[in-house]
Amino acid sequence: MRFATPDEWLRHLEAIHPSEIDMGLERVSEVADRLDCKKPAPLVILVGGTNGKGTTSALIAALLRAQGKRVGMYNSPHIHKYNERVSVDGSDISDSDLCASFDAVEQGRGDVTLTYFEFGTLAALWHFSRQELDAVVLEIGLGGRLDAVNVAEPDVSVVTSIGLDHQDWLGDTVEQIAYEKCSIARKDKWLVCGQENAPETAAQTVSEIGGQFAARGDMFSAEIRNDGLTVQYMVAGQSRRLTFAKYGIPHHNVATAVQALALIDQLPDDDVVTAVVADLRVAGRWQCWQRDSATLILDVAHNPQAAGYLRYHTKDLDCLVLGMLKDKDVAGVLKALPPFKTLYTVSLTGWRGQTSNELAEKCESAGFTVNQSFETMSDALGHIPDQGVSLAAGSFHTVEAAGDWIANRGPEWNSI
Repeated sequence: MRFATPDEWLRHLEAIHPSEIDMGLERVSEVADRLDCKKPAPLVILVGGTNGKGTTSALIAALLRAQGKRVGMYNSPHIHKYNERVSVDGSDISDSDLCASFDAVEQGRGDVTLTYFEFGTLAALWHFSRQELDAVVLEIGLGGRLDAVNVAEPDVSVVTSIGLDHQDWLGDTVEQIAYEKCSIARKDKWLVCGQENAPETAAQTVSEIGGQFAARGDMFSAEIRNDGLTVQYMVAGQSRRLTFAKYGIPHHNVATAVQALALIDQLPDDDVVTAVVADLRVAGRWQCWQRDSATLILDVAHNPQAAGYLRYHTKDLDCLVLGMLKDKDVAGVLKALPPFKTLYTVSLTGWRGQTSNELAEKCESAGFTVNQSFETMSDALGHIPDQGVSLAAGSFHTVEAAGDWIANRGPEWNSI
């Protein structure tokens, strides 16, 4: 084995390709064929979309595990540790297995160049192919058509939502982005789209591939009522209905996951579905902590569509702690979030990061008053109110730093 630790391998992955992103499937497909890992389990589910990929993937995997199935899941990015990206039955891959998977890809790639994400995706597929799994749920990283995960051979594909994000790579219109994302469809297979009133190019793309299109608002729906969430979906040509008195994830993600599994006859009994949905929590998505009269919420909310979902949970905020990458839509996120009384900005490091002062200038330009700018999340969270609701949002890096701050404060904050 070339390297002994995941950190050594990850440094190697960062160094072997000149670009972080190199769109195209030819290189990845060639290595995947050599490793024989395009179909790593009898049931393969691809999950793409602008927002909700991680939540929907987690729910699909949980519903499959609730039936006694052995399930692998691949998602990105991670919050604290790379191992979080590759899991089997909810347990992250071990350091030794991760190193072995990286080594297998290194041996298999020969002189083929791979990006960091491509290398990691192939390592996950190779690992899953050797775990005797019943199913794998694979989250698309960026776009869909040219994303490395799209080399896998799915039995059903899911596009959770279609919104503007990563325009430099995917296009400047939702029609273009719909084409990129819905290109994970396969001939004679279902693609379930959770975007209500999806662009025409979504259904058109699936049709041109030869797949079957299941759209929210047409085949299935999600409606929030006083008694909870009602999901209507189709199974074996019949309309069915499920009501959820308790759910901690976006309603449309619940409906999309339910419809996807129903179409491939993998949905468990109603009581199992409602129990799984009630208990599911996903790292970085509406994580709530409490200390006396203060509540702190962590949510990635890194684009306007994701930020807008938070309005389903809360009407206003006492304090917003914001850290965002420089290529994100700051104005759009601020306008989509629930109203807030106080705004703090925090610096993010890395090649896409920006300082708190740079972020503050964008906030002010968008018409929002910044009360204070901080270099670290620790400093910012040390100044949140002792009562009311505060939100730390804007990036996976923001959520990671906030989570670390909470962990270091021990029992002072309680998860709710």
